[in-house]
Amino acid sequence: MGNLIKTAWKCIKWIGNCIHRVIEWWGPFKEGVNRNTYNYLIGKQNAIVTAQNPVGVGEVLAINNEKSQLEDIADRKYMSLSMRDQQRVDELLEERNY
Repeated sequence: MGNLIKTAWKCIKWIGNCIHRVIEWWGPFKEGVNRNTYNYLIGKQNAIVTAQNPVGVGEVLAINNEKSQLEDIADRKYMSLSMRDQQRVDELLEERNY
């Protein structure tokens, strides 16, 4: 039983460290992505405010805009990886069990 708990704790710490790295990774991009999304929404302001549900329309546009920016960032990061790591990423993404 003690060995199982010890192994589980190691896994939990590993997952926590992974999340921490993701959060640290996000830091340098956060302000730029936020600024780009803000500018995008300002450019679409007239269409948003005249919608039946302007909050909903704005949220969907913001989410999709940020998702697109994150995909661009991920693509740049992916291209900077070795071929072996790119293959590993591809294999992991093929699993898509979320």
